[in-house]
Amino acid sequence: MSKETMRLYKEYVERAGSRIEVFREVRREFRSKRVLYPGSYVHLTPSLIFPEVIFVDSDIRAKRFFSCREEIWDHINQFKENEEEHLFQFISGDYQSEMNIPLNSIDLLISEYAGFVSIHTKEYLRNGGILLAGDSHGDATLANSDPDFLFLGVLKECEGQYCFQKGENERYFRRYRNMAVDLDTVKNTMKGPKYSKSADYYIFQKQGRTNEKEKINQK
Repeated sequence: MSKETMRLYKEYVERAGSRIEVFREVRREFRSKRVLYPGSYVHLTPSLIFPEVIFVDSDIRAKRFFSCREEIWDHINQFKENEEEHLFQFISGDYQSEMNIPLNSIDLLISEYAGFVSIHTKEYLRNGGILLAGDSHGDATLANSDPDFLFLGVLKECEGQYCFQKGENERYFRRYRNMAVDLDTVKNTMKGPKYSKSADYYIFQKQGRTNEKEKINQK
């Protein structure tokens, strides 16, 4: 990759981490292939794990970064962790606007530090698809209150790696003294509330409202 392109990517990873262990665990558990990453900035790392990633961001630096397609292809092909053919696409713009992506076509939706991704882009996620969400901006909280999503479990750090944990879902999204969650406050402040038990990442499955809720076959 060119020095400028590599510099942006390295700076991002040094500041926010690559989170490659997170994506490895999601791929291992859920076999996701087609990924939508709104608010990605220059976080290229998912393309080393998943065969097809659509990055979306309105930052001009991200647009310049992803325009260096040859350098990005070289990096992906050098460091990808499987033998599959990898594809990537970059959409320059606000993910809250309509995007030229087929509805119900995405296996995995990534929501980290980019606001309410689950609200504005869930139409692109297929029924049975997975939402990987943090709660720094309150998006996991909103997804938990959304009947279109079923809370499956969390990703927790386990000896330097991340592992998917389920079976204790009732312990999450509970406030101290069972205080109610004010969703209007979450939306206005773009900040998740404090819970008695929290995780770095929350996993949800998109459910068809008229279909019986079924957990995906994880193997």
